[in-house]
This record gives sequence, structure tokens and C-alpha cells, in this order.
Amino acid sequence: MIIQATEASSLLLNTGALYLSVGGMLMFVFTFALGAGPVPGLLLTEIFPSRIRAKAMAFCMSVHWVCNFLVGLLFLRLLEKLGPQLLYSMFATFCMMAVIFVKRNVVETKGKSLQEIEIALLPQD
Repeated sequence: MIIQATEASSLLLNTGALYLSVGGMLMFVFTFALGAGPVPGLLLTEIFPSRIRAKAMAFCMSVHWVCNFLVGLLFLRLLEKLGPQLLYSMFATFCMMAVIFVKRNVVETKGKSLQEIEIALLPQD
């Protein structure tokens, strides 16, 4: 990030915009790390049975990072083609679908043992 800030400073004449962009990026990283960032890794360790946990975690985190890479790779191209309103509406739609999925399918794990969580996640006959 320091290299980005140094390179950006040579392109920007307004130092206020530089500090705002770097400060905003640092604030995002800081709040993400304290908030929603670690949730996938923590939740996955609780919902997978111990016999498949390592392989399932490896697969899920690989998919997670591939999706992050694709978003970073394609964001500017999609922004140019679709415009900010449509692109951010698509992101908001995906986020809302994720919230609905979590509300319907993810069980509360606070104060439960791994065996209790595994039983709660078994299909109901």
C-alpha cells in the first residue's frame, strides 16, 4: 500500500485526495479485519465434521480467494461496461442473497459443542 501511495502521489496534484484515498483504504482494511473478514474461516471450522474439516476448509477457502481474485480482476472492466449503479446494485443483490441464505441455513453455534452443531446440521428426516 505504501508503494501505491507513493506512485499515486506523483499522479495527483491534490494531496488531500491522496490522503483521503489511502486513509479510506486503510480504514476499510482495518474495519473488515475486525468485522466480517474472519467470519468465513471461523464459521467453517464449526460447521464441518472433523473427519472432513481439513479438505472442506481447503476447498472453501480456495473458492473464497478465487472469487476475491476475480472481483479484483474484473471490477474496473465491469465498472466501465455496466456503470456504477448497475454494478453496485449487482453487488448489493449478491449481499442480500447471502444474508437470506445465512438467515435460513446457518445455525447458531454460540455455546454449543461440535457434536451439537453436527447434529443440528444433519438433514431432518
